[in-house]
Formats: sequence, C-alpha cells, structure tokens
Amino acid sequence: MLIFGVEPLCMAASDTLQIAVVGPLSGKDQQAGQAMLNGVKLYVDEINGSGGISGRRLEVIAYDDQNNKEMARKRALEIAKDSNTLIVIGHYYSSISLEGGRIYKEYGIPAVTASATAPEVTEENDWYFRVVPDTHLQGKFSALYMKNILEQEAVNIVFEQDAYGTALQRSFKLAALDTGLRIKKIWSINSEIDDVDRKFDVITHELQRDPKPGALFVALQDHEAAKLVRSIRDTGIDFTIMGGDAIGSKSFLRQFAKIPSEKRGPGHYTDGIYAATFFISDISNRRARQFNRAFTRRFGKEPDDMVATHYDAAAIAINAIRKAKIEIDVGQSRKNIRNQLGSFRYIETAHKGITGRIFFDEHGNVVKPFPIGVYSHGRFISAPIQFGPIVNLEAIVDLRQELEEGNVIPFGDRFVYRTMVIYTGIDINKISNIDPRNESFTADFYLWFRHQGYLDYSKIEFLNALEDLRLKDEPIMEMTDQNIAYRAYRIKGDFKEAFNFHDYPFDSQTLSIRFRHKKFNSERLVFVTDDIGMQRYSGRTPAERLKQYLGLSEEAPWQLQDILVFADIGAADSTLGNPGMFHAKADTAITYSRFNVVTEIERNAKSYVLKNLISLFIVILLGYIMLFVPPEGPPFVARMSLGVIALLTAVFLRLEAAGQLPNIGYLVALDYMYFAVYVLILSGIVITVAKHRALRKGKNLLAKRLDYFGRLFQPVYIVTGIGIFAYLY
Repeated sequence: MLIFGVEPLCMAASDTLQIAVVGPLSGKDQQAGQAMLNGVKLYVDEINGSGGISGRRLEVIAYDDQNNKEMARKRALEIAKDSNTLIVIGHYYSSISLEGGRIYKEYGIPAVTASATAPEVTEENDWYFRVVPDTHLQGKFSALYMKNILEQEAVNIVFEQDAYGTALQRSFKLAALDTGLRIKKIWSINSEIDDVDRKFDVITHELQRDPKPGALFVALQDHEAAKLVRSIRDTGIDFTIMGGDAIGSKSFLRQFAKIPSEKRGPGHYTDGIYAATFFISDISNRRARQFNRAFTRRFGKEPDDMVATHYDAAAIAINAIRKAKIEIDVGQSRKNIRNQLGSFRYIETAHKGITGRIFFDEHGNVVKPFPIGVYSHGRFISAPIQFGPIVNLEAIVDLRQELEEGNVIPFGDRFVYRTMVIYTGIDINKISNIDPRNESFTADFYLWFRHQGYLDYSKIEFLNALEDLRLKDEPIMEMTDQNIAYRAYRIKGDFKEAFNFHDYPFDSQTLSIRFRHKKFNSERLVFVTDDIGMQRYSGRTPAERLKQYLGLSEEAPWQLQDILVFADIGAADSTLGNPGMFHAKADTAITYSRFNVVTEIERNAKSYVLKNLISLFIVILLGYIMLFVPPEGPPFVARMSLGVIALLTAVFLRLEAAGQLPNIGYLVALDYMYFAVYVLILSGIVITVAKHRALRKGKNLLAKRLDYFGRLFQPVYIVTGIGIFAYLY
C-alpha cells in the first residue's frame, strides 16, 4: 500500500494519475479482494499500454480494509486526506461501503463500487456510483423469474440483518406480492451475534416438516448462504432454491470445495440452485470474451464475476478521468471527475462494458438487467431462460401480440424480453480436403442443442457453408426431459474460409464453422457453449480429443493446433424500414446470436521444406559453386552460365510455388525467400563480372579480394537469412 504523508494540495502536471482500490486483501474474503484488484489492474494496464491518458500513466494503489467496518473508515480517511488519489474503486460488502462512503462524501472524492448492492450505498451520496444492479432491482427480477419462469406459487425467505440482506428481502417480498407469489415464512439472522448453525438447523427442520414447503429465496452473504444450503441438502429436502448475487458468486462455490461429498461428485450441494449474478462467461458479449482470454493469459485462470465487474468499474472510472479536466488542485480534479460520472445518465452516452451497457440513474445506480444463472455439475452456467433489456420499445412491431405470446414480460413500468438460451455443443470427427487454392475445407462433426421451449431447427443456417446445410434431416438422437428438449445431428459439408497467406509456407490458418438462427435475433434467442456437455472440465480440450482420434502424423501437410468454440453477437446496423426505429436515439443495430467453431491449423513447414525447397537449396549451392570457377579466359562464360542458370531456375521455382496459391495481391514469406536467393545469385554474377574486369586491368590483388569477399559473404548472407526467417516464422 502506497500512502503519501502530506495533505494533497496540488498535483504536478507530470505526475501519474492515481486510482485507489480498497477491499479485503487479507482475511476470509481475501480471494474476492484479489479478484477486485486483478480486474482493475488488467484494465489499467491496457490503458497504460496504449499510452495512458494524454501521455500520463495511471497508477493503481491497493488498500486492505479486511472487510471490516473500522478498518474501512481508516483506509477511507487515508485515501481522502493523505493521497493524491483521484477516484476510489471499492469496497466489497455493502455494510463496509457505507462506512467508507460517509468519508468519501465528506471529503469530496468520487467512488465506484462493483459489488456493494444495498441501495443505501448510493442513496443520498452523490459521490458514490454503482456499476452493478442494486438489491432493489435484484429482488424484483428474482421474484419475477421465480413466478414467471420457475412457475412457483409460494416462497420462503431467509435474510441477513445487514444492509445487503435487508434490502434484498424487502425488494423481493414487495415484488412477490405484486406478481401473486405467496410468502409463506420469513426468517432473519444476525451473523455477528446469533448462533448461526443453530438457527439454520431450526429453519431446516421447519422446512422438512412442511409437506409443501414451496421455494426458498436466500438473501444471505456467501459464507452463511453456503452453510444454510449444506444444512438443507444434508437432510435431503428437494425444492427450488434461489438467491441474490452472493450465491451467484465464485466465493459461494468455493465454500464447498473441501467437502468430501463435493469432491466425489461436483454439484452435490449446489446443482439446481438459481441465482442472480453480474457476469456469466457463456452468455457474454465479444468484449467479454476478449477480456476472458486476456485475463486467462495473464493470471492463468478464468475470471469470475468479481473480476469482470471491477474491470468495468475501472473502465467507467478511467472514462470519467479522460473526459474531466485534471486541475493542479486535487480536490477540484476529484469534483470534475464526479461530474463526468454523473454525465453517464442516458443510454445514448452509456459505456459499453463487458457486463453490459453502463449508465446511471439519479442515484448513481446502473440501469440494466443481469443474467440469471443455475448450478449444474458444480459449474455456474446461464439459466435456460433470461430476461433481456428492451432498448427501444417502439421497435417492437406488435407489442400486444408479443405480450400475449409471453415473448415480452411486463416489469413494473417497463418491459423485458424473454430470451431462450440454447446450450450448444460440437465434437469434430474430421477436418479434410483443406484446399488453400480454393479456400475451402470439409468438416464432419456432431452438433447438439439443449433448450427449454420450441425451436425451429430448419431456420438454423450455416453462414459460410458452400451448400445448404440446414437441419432438415432427422436427428441421430432426440429426447425431452423435464421441459428440456435435446437434439443431436451428424453433419458433413464443405465450408468457405478466407485464408491468410502472408506467412506462407510458415502460415497458420483458421477454419471456421459459423451458424445462427435465421429468424430470431439475440433478444429472442442466444446460443451458449455447452462446456459441460463438451467435457471442457475433464482435462482434455476438443483439440486433444480430435488429435487422438485422427492419429495425425508428423508428415501430414497440416498440423492441428487448437479448436475454439464460442458464441458471439453479430450485428447489422439497419432499421429494416421499421418506423419505430427511424428516430431511435440509441443504436439501431439488429443483433443476432452466432455460434462459432474455429479450428486453428498450422502448415507443416518441415514437410513442405523437404518436399518443395530441396531444389531451391540446390540452386543456392549452384550459385555458390560458381564462385570457385576461375573467370580467366573461356571459363568466364561457364561461370556466368552457372549464375544465369541458377537465377532462371530460381525464377521458375518461384512461379511454380506461386501456382499453388490463389490469385492474391500481396507478397508472402516465400516471395521474400526467393528475392533473397535472387540477391544471392546476382551478387555472385556481379562479383564475377567485377573480378573479370579487375583481371583484364591487371588488378590481381583486387581480383583476389573480390574472390575472398564473395566466398565469405555468401555463407554469412545465407546463415543470416536463415536466422531472420527462423526468428520471424
């Protein structure tokens, strides 16, 4: 932790721009605190890598509040009084954020939270902003989901008597009454003074005695929620459980990691539990996938929701710093940044983050829905049905019909889409007929879908297929179990792919299979990767399985590198002539969910060299041998003939090699290789002519030096050229 010992009165123009991250970097919530810090650092490093802000670097200063109220007050005072920090990102819990927030308001320093969801954190504090939906919105969404999607009639509530739990249960209860969801019983706990284990035993016993217990909504923090779930599961009670973001967090799942029954079968305690969350990778947008890859490369593990939300918090904070006028006076700079945060008030000015659009209401709360997840086989995945935001209500042609069909659901004074999630998996059997000249390939693969509700499979179209591959034939397997439909197909077809030959013959290529639903846009249907069905967590990747079955040899012309399977969102910026979109203030892009399978292959350069470049090596050798033929008298013609023959042969070989490629308008690596050979042979011809002229003029010493130079230059040139190509390719 870096703390300055003087009052922050001024800031030199050359100083770095400081951002404080405050959270539990030690104690029982240390992993969550580290996730907060990692998310901020990743974004800050990206900005610094691209030049910072107006040439000034950003600096992240970490403060440990141990998730403790007293420590939070102390750290907040250090940040506000004894540092040049421009903005704060933190804290973790709502109750801790309330303590820090009072100080930030008093001293005038803007703060952004990406985890504290109690409304009180931002209410009546215009210096605090939140990039995740608050518990008020969570409670309303959860009640709507439990009634309309999970089709529950009655529910019990357990909540923690802190800022988070109290607000969440209150919002859920009010929304439940509005939707006709009957409240059976409400239990409260105070984990700071209560015997939590005994209270949970009482709750479990009461639920066990009820022949029709209904559902259970859990408004507890992660540690206490895990204890309650374990108590319920150990008694064998089977009913629907749903919770807030604390249950949808990675920290909740970690509470079961060391339990023997969970080790034997992941998901023993958690499977079937629904929860609100802020980020699920399988349903995320393109930016989120790029973020996921960047984080995994840097930290060696997948990011969780806490990393994602704090990445977005850093993004909105830095966006505000970039737009604000940074004064010499730190206090004025902080005020300017706070004003810029307040300017993100409308969807037109929203920041497009990896967790969705970010813009604030009058209380500094983000305005956006959030995904609902469900635990399956010990993993937290997207629930089969999601609620999607309606950006432009006027764009819906027939709102009444959409409401009647259940595609649009009323939500207070707003509406949301009912979005169907299609769990999609693929296993590739064979990739063959890779034809670089025609830029095509053949793929044989299994494809399957799992979903809730009706889906017209014939409307699924393959975007880069050379023939019509719509799923009109009978599937090889299908079934319906507990309202979940499942179909599997075996498909073989030819696909078009744009090859990139810049590095030829040391090139790598991607062979893509892409499809989408022709009728439904992303508001109605989204594909997600069926990671569980594809056994991504079994320790073997799709590429490793394919290599095993194919038995690829080292002599094959192509080598398999990896197989990437992911879904993304495509877009077309068009109104489609819909009058409701003519004057839309938000973007008019028509978005659709697209499923992608990208096979990465690499040309076997060793095999190519052995088969195609041996003749070129002979030409190079021929060009070097000519230097040892004396140019005096008649041998001059023979020496020149060797050089010319070598040059013409090299030209012929290049033309023959170019004939293996399609008609492209750029140079490839092989061209540069042949150009280097041309220079090598021409150097021999030039040296021959120069030596011949020197001998005719009687400059024997010069002629001898030219001979030595040529015989030394060419090997050095060859070795240098090989080294450069080896380094580049």
